[in-house]
Amino acid sequence: MQKEGPISFRTDSFNLITLVIKHWKALLITLIVVAAVSSAVSLTITPLFRSTVVLYPTTNVVETQTLFGMQSSSTALFGDETATEKVLQILRSDNIKNYLVRKYDLMKHYGISDKAKYKYTLLEGKFNQYIKSRKTQYNSIEISVLDPDPVIAATMANDIAGQVDTVFNQIVKDAGKKSYQAIFNSYNEQMQRVRQLEDSLKHSGQAVNPGDLRAGKSKTTSWSVASSQYSPEYLRLVNMFETENENLSAIRGRLTEAQMLAEQNLPYTHIINAANASEKKALPRRSYIVISASLSSLLLMIFILGLADSVVRNEK
Repeated sequence: MQKEGPISFRTDSFNLITLVIKHWKALLITLIVVAAVSSAVSLTITPLFRSTVVLYPTTNVVETQTLFGMQSSSTALFGDETATEKVLQILRSDNIKNYLVRKYDLMKHYGISDKAKYKYTLLEGKFNQYIKSRKTQYNSIEISVLDPDPVIAATMANDIAGQVDTVFNQIVKDAGKKSYQAIFNSYNEQMQRVRQLEDSLKHSGQAVNPGDLRAGKSKTTSWSVASSQYSPEYLRLVNMFETENENLSAIRGRLTEAQMLAEQNLPYTHIINAANASEKKALPRRSYIVISASLSSLLLMIFILGLADSVVRNEK
């Protein structure tokens, strides 16, 4: 009587070719059945169409314009990595998500019930599944949208690209308005100081146009001779007036720039390829589904048959 031992499955316990030949009918039937089932299942999957937009950030993303619209020549016109990262951050922001939810009624569009317990989590999952943005190897940005309706996929992709400028301009305007208010307060305070000094000069008893006094500096006579007729206190007031007036001019320039930021609309992206309605579905790839399912089931069937043969031989 043969001593029974633990059943083991070794790689050398059977010949793969022999096994396939021995059970070719079972394997063939399995392959046909799985192929038919996976093909039928793939037909029930809703086809999805993909539309893509390719864009580059402009220099406005990283370089704020001066009062005269000048920009640094050292900034790359296209493909700046910092600008690309900033645009990607905007694309993933709640501003754009909320815009799409409102415009396309995405809760209904994606079949998410208002009574669902985790409806916003489900919506976030749909966003991650159907709407993607990524940086390409050329530092451009590709926006990809999947949808059962090819027209909606294209329209949504173009809308997302268009919203980048809207969101950027809103951020800059909000910052500009806050800066404008702060600088405006400083400007008023500085104006008060200049007027106080101007009044002090007028009531000093040595009233003279500060411009005339400054002109004395450019004459051939020395400053001490040109100003000897004025008292030290008056000269001190004139110097303070000139300094504070220069500060007022500098603040006025900053105030004008802040006002421009609060009012202007600038382009922050340049569209290279706009999205068009796709004529061919992107998903599902039925051939891949059938092939992968068939091969997986075939390998599993071979393993099961090999294990069964090994068990039978161990029992003998």
